[in-house]
Amino acid sequence: MNTDINLLSHTDEETLRKNKSTKIFNLIAAVFLIGVCLISVSIFIMISTVNAESKSIRKEQADVLKKMSKFQDRQVKLFILSNRVENIDKLLQTRRDFPKISNGLLVKVPSDLSLSSFEINDSSVIISGESKSLLTISEFIGNLTDMARRKEIIKSLTLNSLVLDDSDNTYVIIVSSQL
Repeated sequence: MNTDINLLSHTDEETLRKNKSTKIFNLIAAVFLIGVCLISVSIFIMISTVNAESKSIRKEQADVLKKMSKFQDRQVKLFILSNRVENIDKLLQTRRDFPKISNGLLVKVPSDLSLSSFEINDSSVIISGESKSLLTISEFIGNLTDMARRKEIIKSLTLNSLVLDDSDNTYVIIVSSQL
Protein backbone atom coordinates (compact mmCIF):
# COMPACT_ATOMS: atom_id res chain seq x y z
CA MET A 1 0.00 0.00 0.00
CA ASN A 2 0.92 3.35 -0.62
CA THR A 3 1.65 5.43 2.37
CA ASP A 4 2.21 8.64 0.47
CA ILE A 5 -1.40 9.11 -0.22
CA ASN A 6 -2.97 11.57 2.14
CA LEU A 7 -6.69 11.70 1.95
CA LEU A 8 -6.99 14.72 4.18
CA SER A 9 -6.39 17.93 2.46
CA HIS A 10 -4.01 20.36 3.88
CA THR A 11 -5.02 23.92 3.82
CA ASP A 12 -2.32 25.97 2.52
CA GLU A 13 -2.12 29.71 2.22
CA GLU A 14 -2.74 29.80 -1.47
CA THR A 15 -5.99 27.95 -1.16
CA LEU A 16 -7.05 30.21 1.68
CA ARG A 17 -6.36 33.28 -0.47
CA LYS A 18 -8.37 31.83 -3.33
CA ASN A 19 -11.28 31.05 -1.03
CA LYS A 20 -11.11 34.53 0.49
CA SER A 21 -11.02 36.27 -2.93
CA THR A 22 -13.92 34.08 -4.12
CA LYS A 23 -15.97 35.08 -1.08
CA ILE A 24 -15.17 38.79 -1.73
CA PHE A 25 -16.19 38.47 -5.42
CA ASN A 26 -19.38 36.67 -4.39
CA LEU A 27 -20.13 39.45 -1.88
CA ILE A 28 -19.47 42.16 -4.49
CA ALA A 29 -21.69 40.33 -7.00
CA ALA A 30 -24.49 40.07 -4.42
CA VAL A 31 -24.17 43.79 -3.58
CA PHE A 32 -24.33 44.72 -7.29
CA LEU A 33 -27.31 42.42 -7.77
CA ILE A 34 -29.14 44.03 -4.85
CA GLY A 35 -28.15 47.54 -6.12
CA VAL A 36 -29.43 46.81 -9.63
CA CYS A 37 -32.67 45.44 -8.14
CA LEU A 38 -33.15 48.57 -5.99
CA ILE A 39 -32.41 50.89 -8.94
CA SER A 40 -34.85 48.95 -11.14
CA VAL A 41 -37.61 49.13 -8.52
CA SER A 42 -37.04 52.88 -7.98
CA ILE A 43 -37.12 53.55 -11.74
CA PHE A 44 -40.35 51.53 -12.02
CA ILE A 45 -41.92 53.54 -9.22
CA MET A 46 -40.81 56.83 -10.82
CA ILE A 47 -42.23 55.81 -14.21
CA SER A 48 -45.56 54.82 -12.71
CA THR A 49 -45.87 58.16 -10.84
CA VAL A 50 -44.94 60.09 -14.00
CA ASN A 51 -47.55 58.15 -15.98
CA ALA A 52 -50.19 58.93 -13.38
CA GLU A 53 -49.25 62.63 -13.55
CA SER A 54 -49.16 62.58 -17.35
CA LYS A 55 -52.76 61.33 -17.46
CA SER A 56 -53.90 64.38 -15.50
CA ILE A 57 -51.73 66.60 -17.71
CA ARG A 58 -53.30 65.06 -20.83
CA LYS A 59 -56.77 65.74 -19.41
CA GLU A 60 -55.81 69.36 -18.72
CA GLN A 61 -54.36 69.64 -22.22
CA ALA A 62 -57.60 68.36 -23.75
CA ASP A 63 -59.62 70.86 -21.66
CA VAL A 64 -57.38 73.74 -22.72
CA LEU A 65 -57.64 72.72 -26.38
CA LYS A 66 -61.45 72.69 -26.12
CA LYS A 67 -61.43 76.16 -24.57
CA MET A 68 -59.01 77.40 -27.24
CA SER A 69 -61.21 76.08 -30.04
CA LYS A 70 -64.06 78.24 -28.73
CA PHE A 71 -61.80 81.29 -28.84
CA GLN A 72 -60.48 80.29 -32.25
CA ASP A 73 -63.97 80.71 -33.74
CA ARG A 74 -64.17 84.18 -32.23
CA GLN A 75 -60.70 84.98 -33.50
CA VAL A 76 -61.65 83.96 -37.04
CA LYS A 77 -64.78 86.13 -36.87
CA LEU A 78 -62.76 89.08 -35.58
CA PHE A 79 -60.17 88.60 -38.32
CA ILE A 80 -62.86 88.57 -41.01
CA LEU A 81 -64.53 91.63 -39.52
CA SER A 82 -61.22 93.47 -39.28
CA ASN A 83 -60.41 92.58 -42.89
CA ARG A 84 -63.79 93.89 -44.06
CA VAL A 85 -63.33 97.15 -42.14
CA GLU A 86 -59.88 97.63 -43.72
CA ASN A 87 -61.29 97.01 -47.20
CA ILE A 88 -64.15 99.47 -46.60
CA ASP A 89 -61.62 102.03 -45.38
CA LYS A 90 -59.54 101.56 -48.54
CA LEU A 91 -62.68 101.98 -50.66
CA LEU A 92 -63.65 105.15 -48.83
CA GLN A 93 -60.17 106.58 -49.31
CA THR A 94 -60.26 106.03 -53.08
CA ARG A 95 -63.84 107.21 -53.41
CA ARG A 96 -64.55 110.83 -54.25
CA ASP A 97 -66.01 113.00 -51.53
CA PHE A 98 -69.29 113.90 -53.26
CA PRO A 99 -70.68 116.02 -50.40
CA LYS A 100 -67.54 118.18 -50.47
CA ILE A 101 -67.74 118.51 -54.27
CA SER A 102 -71.43 119.41 -54.25
CA ASN A 103 -71.02 121.87 -51.37
CA GLY A 104 -68.05 123.51 -53.12
CA LEU A 105 -70.06 123.95 -56.31
CA LEU A 106 -73.28 125.05 -54.62
CA VAL A 107 -71.45 127.82 -52.79
CA LYS A 108 -70.58 129.33 -56.19
CA VAL A 109 -74.25 129.42 -57.31
CA PRO A 110 -75.67 132.96 -57.06
CA SER A 111 -78.84 133.42 -55.03
CA ASP A 112 -80.90 134.54 -58.05
CA LEU A 113 -80.14 131.33 -59.98
CA SER A 114 -82.47 128.43 -59.26
CA LEU A 115 -81.07 124.98 -60.01
CA SER A 116 -83.32 122.56 -61.84
CA SER A 117 -80.89 119.60 -61.82
CA PHE A 118 -77.54 118.73 -60.32
CA GLU A 119 -75.91 115.46 -61.39
CA ILE A 120 -72.58 114.12 -60.12
CA ASN A 121 -70.79 110.95 -61.14
CA ASP A 122 -67.18 109.80 -60.82
CA SER A 123 -65.86 111.93 -63.64
CA SER A 124 -68.25 114.81 -64.31
CA VAL A 125 -70.86 117.22 -62.99
CA ILE A 126 -73.86 118.48 -64.94
CA ILE A 127 -75.70 121.52 -63.59
CA SER A 128 -78.80 123.05 -65.08
CA GLY A 129 -80.56 126.11 -63.77
CA GLU A 130 -82.64 129.11 -64.70
CA SER A 131 -82.65 132.80 -63.94
CA LYS A 132 -84.43 135.94 -65.09
CA SER A 133 -81.14 137.83 -65.32
CA LEU A 134 -78.19 137.28 -67.64
CA LEU A 135 -76.05 139.01 -65.04
CA THR A 136 -76.72 136.16 -62.58
CA ILE A 137 -75.86 133.57 -65.22
CA SER A 138 -72.69 135.51 -66.07
CA GLU A 139 -71.70 135.55 -62.41
CA PHE A 140 -72.32 131.77 -62.19
CA ILE A 141 -70.24 131.07 -65.29
CA GLY A 142 -67.49 133.39 -63.97
CA ASN A 143 -67.39 131.56 -60.62
CA LEU A 144 -67.15 128.14 -62.31
CA THR A 145 -64.50 129.43 -64.75
CA ASP A 146 -62.36 130.63 -61.82
CA MET A 147 -62.70 127.22 -60.21
CA ALA A 148 -61.68 125.47 -63.44
CA ARG A 149 -58.68 127.82 -63.89
CA ARG A 150 -57.46 127.08 -60.34
CA LYS A 151 -58.34 123.37 -60.70
CA GLU A 152 -60.11 123.76 -57.36
CA ILE A 153 -62.82 121.13 -57.77
CA ILE A 154 -63.40 120.99 -61.51
CA LYS A 155 -60.80 120.62 -64.23
CA SER A 156 -62.75 121.96 -67.18
CA LEU A 157 -66.01 123.74 -67.88
CA THR A 158 -68.30 123.35 -70.90
CA LEU A 159 -71.35 125.48 -71.61
CA ASN A 160 -73.79 122.98 -73.10
CA SER A 161 -76.65 125.38 -73.69
CA LEU A 162 -77.97 128.81 -72.88
CA VAL A 163 -81.56 129.31 -73.97
CA LEU A 164 -84.15 132.06 -73.50
CA ASP A 165 -87.56 130.70 -72.58
CA ASP A 166 -90.00 133.21 -74.03
CA SER A 167 -93.03 131.88 -72.15
CA ASP A 168 -91.83 132.96 -68.68
CA ASN A 169 -88.96 135.20 -69.81
CA THR A 170 -86.18 133.17 -68.10
CA TYR A 171 -82.78 132.04 -69.25
CA VAL A 172 -82.03 128.31 -68.97
CA ILE A 173 -78.38 127.26 -68.66
CA ILE A 174 -76.80 123.80 -68.77
CA VAL A 175 -73.09 123.43 -67.94
CA SER A 176 -70.93 120.36 -67.56
CA SER A 177 -67.50 120.01 -66.05
CA GLN A 178 -64.89 117.31 -65.58
CA LEU A 179 -63.80 116.43 -62.06
